[in-house]
Amino acid sequence: MKRVLVTGACGNIGAHVVDLLVQRGYTVRAVDLDRPGCRKTAARWGDRVEVHFGSVCDEALVRELVSDVDHVIHLAAMVPPGTDVDQAAGYAVNVVATRSLIAACEAQAKPPRLTFTSTAAIWGRNDQVDGPRRANEEISPSDNYSRQKAECEAMLRSSSLDAVIFRIAMTPPVAPGALSPFVFDMHPDMRVEFTHPKDQALGIVNSLVFDEEVVGKTLCLGGGARNRYRYREFMNMAFGAMGIPPLPKSAFGDALFLTDWVDSESSQAILDYQRRDAAQYFEEVSAELGAARYVMKYIGPTLTPVILAHSRHHARAEGKQPRIPDAYRAITTARRALKAAKSYL
Repeated sequence: MKRVLVTGACGNIGAHVVDLLVQRGYTVRAVDLDRPGCRKTAARWGDRVEVHFGSVCDEALVRELVSDVDHVIHLAAMVPPGTDVDQAAGYAVNVVATRSLIAACEAQAKPPRLTFTSTAAIWGRNDQVDGPRRANEEISPSDNYSRQKAECEAMLRSSSLDAVIFRIAMTPPVAPGALSPFVFDMHPDMRVEFTHPKDQALGIVNSLVFDEEVVGKTLCLGGGARNRYRYREFMNMAFGAMGIPPLPKSAFGDALFLTDWVDSESSQAILDYQRRDAAQYFEEVSAELGAARYVMKYIGPTLTPVILAHSRHHARAEGKQPRIPDAYRAITTARRALKAAKSYL
């Protein structure tokens, strides 16, 4: 059976990729950062996976990892807003490490095939586009992350490796998300195509058994037409899954380039990976809340000031600064309600 290296193996998509590879009998080597969350994820594989903890920026480690493998699935990356907060680190992880990985693969007596995950942000703004984006369309990367992915795509095409490039649509983790001001910077009408992380993983793993159909090609992986939304619509579905009422348009910003709809007909025809829709995903997210989801439907409305306090766009629309004291009072109210409810759960 083929030997596969997975970078970013404990991540949102990577963990599901490793799960599938193990299920299918591949010999798996995995690498991710030495963090508590990564160690917790890796523990579920036991001795069925050769796990390494370290950074893909460590060239010596990368050379060791690619030795004697048939396939490399390169998922390790820094994503926004991290690529904007620390641009040097983002470039090191996303570009320099990928360059080193390519070189290490090319140096092997029998170079492995390399699968690289790029982004649906690579085409740039989507406010004047009608249909889903196609892999052969001209790209216009508009932020650090998409420019870094575009540079990596170019490196792969100029390399001597058998390579597969997947531009993946929005793939959130199955977990209640941490609230960040960043999530409000997107335009409410930005086009987003949801894809379940397990479906992304299925497409990637299924691709390993195809050669002519995928090698040397750029394909889009997405959830299909039934999973296409506008950003505000999708975010309000997310908040609704956590018992929080819909947010007004004023909460959102003006960025139109961090994701898009993608034409995944070709990839679906080859890889047959689209299984889940957003409704199923949000049921899973709600279930992750456990018993707290029954409490959230009562206290969710009181959290609206907390949510809006994170949005500079809403504050600007209201002509005032975020009312942080009100947000703190809402948090206190919510915490008291949760504490009181625990005795009934």
